[in-house]
Amino acid sequence: MPADDLSFYAILEQYPDEASAERYFIQHRWPHGVNCPSCGSVDVLRGTQPGRRRQLWNCHGCGKQFSVTSGTIMSDTKLPLRKWLLAFHFMGASKKGMSALQLSRMLKMTYKSAWHLCHRIRATMTNDAQVFTGVVETDETYIGGRRTGRGRGYIGNKAAVQTIVRRNENGKDGQAQTIALSHEKVDGRTVGAKLRKHTIPSETVLMTDESPIYTRVGEGFSDHHTVNHKAKEYVREDWDGHLATTNTAEGLFANLKRQITGTHHHTSKKHLPKYLEEFDYKYNSRQKTDGERTAEAVRGIEGKRLNLYKPPGGGPSLFDGKAGEPRRRPKRPVKKRRSTKGVGPVPFATMPATPAPSSRPQASTAPVVPRAPAPPTSIMWGRELPRVPPKAPVTPVAGKGAPRG
Repeated sequence: MPADDLSFYAILEQYPDEASAERYFIQHRWPHGVNCPSCGSVDVLRGTQPGRRRQLWNCHGCGKQFSVTSGTIMSDTKLPLRKWLLAFHFMGASKKGMSALQLSRMLKMTYKSAWHLCHRIRATMTNDAQVFTGVVETDETYIGGRRTGRGRGYIGNKAAVQTIVRRNENGKDGQAQTIALSHEKVDGRTVGAKLRKHTIPSETVLMTDESPIYTRVGEGFSDHHTVNHKAKEYVREDWDGHLATTNTAEGLFANLKRQITGTHHHTSKKHLPKYLEEFDYKYNSRQKTDGERTAEAVRGIEGKRLNLYKPPGGGPSLFDGKAGEPRRRPKRPVKKRRSTKGVGPVPFATMPATPAPSSRPQASTAPVVPRAPAPPTSIMWGRELPRVPPKAPVTPVAGKGAPRG
């Protein structure tokens, strides 16, 4: 098994702790030896500080100190490197992507930390410099759900997306470049500019549908073939042997919408390009294994930075203060305690003569009349009956009922 071809079980077995995970990142960032990220010098000295969380090196060229996370997308991270390694594998192995909520449950972290972690990993999968030749298909679609009370053609809550796909020809796997047109008008000028950026028109055969926005755009390419979807025409073999179809681009859009709808459920127009870059990375490396795809993403960590909040010196961030988003990390509310400074016992002379009125009800000062005791009771046949005190004995009076002698 190659060194990069690692399954999830193999990662858990070979990298069980923080030290082994740090060794994985060192081997993939510096496969030919450690060098300084500031000056590139290889004259570095390994530090021997005991108790350090991560290994440090000292550069003799510039005198700076660095670690494996210095100058990377993981710079200043507080997360364990083993969580970074598992997150890289989860993101690289999931063909339809992984949501931040799912990652937060699997790695036992907050949703905000998982969301920031996912976007930093997506930043290592970016490749916006692809240039294609040969047979290229292009098409556009809209990403977003339906608005209640609106027709199917309503696009106010949707984002336009254009894809440029090179077909599988001459032993080359098909490659794709998907672009978000969130703040641009979908017309011939916009899609033509994207096509000229990612293709060489003089060496490219363009395949599109019957949309009029491609009419003038196709004149700048070596050849232009179209299919009429309105007439239910999806593939046609032309006289020069080319298959006029956009089925490759349509299939790519089908997989993309399954990822957005089934995994993420919703993406904002601002962050949609990051999800498209992740999708293109997995589409273009679909012939590789999960371990190879993970290792390739780890090699792209150097020289990239993505903060959660806008740093004081500027730089890329997920939250932008100019757009009304929070400029800095919100502070935790601090409970105010009552100050007892300068408060001492009250002198006797300054105490009030009468107590202050209280909101509580005061006890009555009327004399208490004792109640008569209740007569004793007895239980007979399961009932309580009042006990009648015995009567006093009657003394007989002479002459009246007295016994005769």
